[in-house]
Amino acid sequence: MDTRPLRADARRNREKIVTAARDAFAATGLDTQMDDIARGAGVGVGTLYRNFPTKDALVAAIVLAQMEENAQIADDLLARDGCSWECFEDFVRRAGMKDQALAEVMATQPAATFIDALQESGLAANVAEMMRRAQADGKMRPDASIEDVQIFMCGMGAVLRNFGPDRGRRYADIMLAGMRAS
Repeated sequence: MDTRPLRADARRNREKIVTAARDAFAATGLDTQMDDIARGAGVGVGTLYRNFPTKDALVAAIVLAQMEENAQIADDLLARDGCSWECFEDFVRRAGMKDQALAEVMATQPAATFIDALQESGLAANVAEMMRRAQADGKMRPDASIEDVQIFMCGMGAVLRNFGPDRGRRYADIMLAGMRAS
């Protein structure tokens, strides 16, 4: 595997493709054609396939981009003084409720895609640190784990996809209540 950094123009093309794919999948789901994504990104189909040989590879890149955005949200929250339960709760609500239109696409991915993206993006470490702080403060159940959060967030995507944002907020309320220390 080539580990050299991408040239600036190649990196920009890759970013444009991921953005165009994200928009297209949000609008029309996984039935979106790769030709349409290339056109939306302003690149040739060959450029798209050089970067993403399959639609699954492109969706995995979208998942990683989403996790990187969520890692940034978590970074910002961890920088707060006294970050504990409130930060964790804020993170779940902000990260879980965004990009509702992509919930269907995200829900189709195998668990390994999410696990890989969680590690690669740094999100797993950030969420684990938020949980550690909340548990140390006695505000989160001591038996809560990062795996619980992964399942919780996947469930959030399914609820958003099938029932909409009002039910998604209700789902978050119930799940967060279950993770809170009694």
